[in-house]
Amino acid sequence: MYHSIIEIKKNVPSEMLANLRTVAENAFSNRAGSVKNSSNDPYRFIFKGGEDKFGCLEVGMLELEDEYDFLDQVDSWNWVDDDDPKENCDILKVLAMPVY
Repeated sequence: MYHSIIEIKKNVPSEMLANLRTVAENAFSNRAGSVKNSSNDPYRFIFKGGEDKFGCLEVGMLELEDEYDFLDQVDSWNWVDDDDPKENCDILKVLAMPVY
């Protein structure tokens, strides 16, 4: 199972939080499929799926990468691979790496 776990900063106002949720949910409903947010915590979004949802999860992450207004409100974002833990990573750290 793969998980994209996004923690929103706790100081984000509720109006903005609702917008961020919509942006994230739209990103994970894309040309590769659809994955629902399984978190009940308003400041945590969890998108997860098996091998059949891998493409959708990757496309969703790529779409959110371009949403700077979204990224500015993210406290942490982790990729978790239950089957191959060495693939686990901090998405924000990866996005901060310079591209040459």
